[in-house]
Amino acid sequence: MAAANPAKTLQDEDTCPIFLEYFKDPMSLDCDHSFCRACMTRGGGFPTDISCPQCREIFPQRNLRLNRKFRNIVEAARELRLKTVKESETESLCEKHKEPLKLFCKEDEIPICLVCDRSKEHRDHTVIPAEEAAKEFQASRETQLNSVSNKK
Repeated sequence: MAAANPAKTLQDEDTCPIFLEYFKDPMSLDCDHSFCRACMTRGGGFPTDISCPQCREIFPQRNLRLNRKFRNIVEAARELRLKTVKESETESLCEKHKEPLKLFCKEDEIPICLVCDRSKEHRDHTVIPAEEAAKEFQASRETQLNSVSNKK
């Protein structure tokens, strides 16, 4: 059965149930539950037997093992999430078309997407790339600040 939100499912699976962050040095028990090494060794080392914090089953300390493959998956998920967050911060999407806002409509003074540019609403408007609009705005702002400074 497909997950409703695969990104959320992945994040939930890559989160230590004890400290609720991405796993760090995940250790696995025979019950297939995983925990961070630091979470399992709180209190200065391993006791003779280990009680699983999730299912409470007791295992000999020797049954706790580092899960290298899972550690690599967690690292990849963390990097993917950081990359996704950075991309979403730098690129806003059009509410109507869910496309990147790469253009600026001078008449309406709003950022628009490529689909909006082709729509009737903006067809006869002056549209420029968003980066160019930002440079124009910055230049205009600097001119205004210089003007105010000169008046003082």
